[in-house]
Amino acid sequence: MKKYIFYLFALLFCTTGCNNGPDFGDALYMTGTLTSSNIRFLVDGQSSIGLTVTSTAKTDSEVKINLKAAPELLEAFNASTGRNSQLPPEGSYSIEGSKVLIGAGKYQSTQIKVNAESDKLQEGVSYCLPISITSVEGGDLKVLENSRTAYVILTKVITVKAANLARNNCFDIPLFGGENSPVKALQQMTLEMKVLPVSFPTTPSSANGISSLVGCEENFLFRFGDGAGKPTNKLQLAKGSIGSASHPDTKDHYESWVEKEFDTGHWLHFAAVYDGLYLRVYLDGEQIHFVETRNGGTINLSMAYDGHTWNDTFAIGRSVGYQRFFNGYISECRVWNVARTNTELQDGICYVDPTSTGLVAYWRFNGETQDDGTVLDMTGHGYNAKPYRTIQWVDNQKCPF
Repeated sequence: MKKYIFYLFALLFCTTGCNNGPDFGDALYMTGTLTSSNIRFLVDGQSSIGLTVTSTAKTDSEVKINLKAAPELLEAFNASTGRNSQLPPEGSYSIEGSKVLIGAGKYQSTQIKVNAESDKLQEGVSYCLPISITSVEGGDLKVLENSRTAYVILTKVITVKAANLARNNCFDIPLFGGENSPVKALQQMTLEMKVLPVSFPTTPSSANGISSLVGCEENFLFRFGDGAGKPTNKLQLAKGSIGSASHPDTKDHYESWVEKEFDTGHWLHFAAVYDGLYLRVYLDGEQIHFVETRNGGTINLSMAYDGHTWNDTFAIGRSVGYQRFFNGYISECRVWNVARTNTELQDGICYVDPTSTGLVAYWRFNGETQDDGTVLDMTGHGYNAKPYRTIQWVDNQKCPF
């Protein structure tokens, strides 16, 4: 093996977070685990995923590698990642094969297959099946310890309805307003929504170019566009107002943009997380924006900016009264009084347990409404979402996307 390839491999291995120091020399690893040991497996009906082993150099002779499930590793995996994954239930999966081969002069092995059935998996549960290299026959190759195991994360794909706001509808949360609002002074907060834009306005220099997603005007609002010339498909926090709920003059404002333009026709899971000092924005569980606040303080989601006279409490799909509607679908929205981690966000993109600690309100826009047309707050706290007009529902929306 040429010297520069050897050094390139050594550098790559040392930057992947190894705990035992660099292990120089050619080696084997579970394919796809050099930068992360997690392998995502979306289970939609009867589904399969192939697992292989890779060598860092072409093998001189045939190499046989034995693999097996390693459920005993799950507890340590959860502890190190902050997850709460479970082993998939007995009968919900099978593994075809226990041995793979890397032919002489090859890098990658044959595969084993993990099969799973979504009907036997529970919605909203993160399942993990560790599969490890147990032994190697032939050749003189070590196993990279940090990549010996692939943690296969199984997620049940669900099919749901979603609310179509169509730029003429929205939801209000009436009980979020007033002096006794549960979201008036949040010392920590997570605000989540899952949306699919259908179209963006074509008038970036007009108020009609704004597509409001969720929050309170000029206090804490997620929206696309600003009406002042910015692209109508860029996400803006307008504004993150943080300070004392009872003393507006002490508030600091963190108006900011996510430096990304979004396409239509794709589901997006956005989250804003405030831990008392830092404000982070996530897309599908990955951080895309970060703000360090100057003084910390609380967030008020109970009303538009202080002193405003609009009946403009926390809303989904509108702002500035009944204007600036969002043209798209929404299927999930949640408000928490705790700061959720990125792994919690990832595991809960499609569903969370309504009794979860810190969950203030949870609206699942899946076509089920109360007798008065409102969408139930699934936590049981009574913060139901009231539609502005009659909601149209779209079928056959899959999650994860």
